[in-house]
Amino acid sequence: MPSRSAAGVRTGVRVVVSGDRGTGKSSLISAAASDAFPEYVPAVLPPTRLPSDFYPDGVPVTIVDTSSSMESRVKLIDELKRADAVVLTYACDQPMTLSRLSSFWLPELRKLEIKAPVIVVGCKLDLRDERQPMNLEQVMAPIMQQFREIETCIECSSATLIQVPDVFYYAQKAVLHPTAPLFDQEKQTLKPRCIRALKRIFMLCDHDMDGALSDAELNEFQVSFCP
Repeated sequence: MPSRSAAGVRTGVRVVVSGDRGTGKSSLISAAASDAFPEYVPAVLPPTRLPSDFYPDGVPVTIVDTSSSMESRVKLIDELKRADAVVLTYACDQPMTLSRLSSFWLPELRKLEIKAPVIVVGCKLDLRDERQPMNLEQVMAPIMQQFREIETCIECSSATLIQVPDVFYYAQKAVLHPTAPLFDQEKQTLKPRCIRALKRIFMLCDHDMDGALSDAELNEFQVSFCP
């Protein structure tokens, strides 16, 4: 099913979930769809649909589970190439699966020339060894610096439902409201056309041309451009 109508209007977001075996991919999908921790999940779930009223943007999300086995590699590649967004999982109780993101999965996505935004998700947060606390931002900063295609990173627990819905909200948001047209990840600056647009908006609202927005002008800006 195409993600856009004939008129170019987006009718859905296709999110493909990938990662090492045992990192909680299927449980994450099942928990997001049912709002409950599944007692049993098959090795690979069939495509799962979150309805249009699941998130505020009103666009349905189709979540595609995948297998990391060599036997399923052709299907995995096909699904990744059809993805609007990719969720890459690691297990919070298995540090090696986090290392595998930068040693295998992210380079593999580049090798396949996957252009979809990537959401990195740590599953099984409830199983992390409390004696080995981890600062997610510190750990992910160098990885995100190297792989600019990562849109965001988040940790969750399917068992306790902590931040499970947020995972696919961020994936949907990365597709519907992309930052790439506005922000240059390599240079960490706004793009020239974005700067010009912001300056134009400011000039339209700065009626007295004093270089600052008064309360009335700021209110007009909010009404006109932030409905």
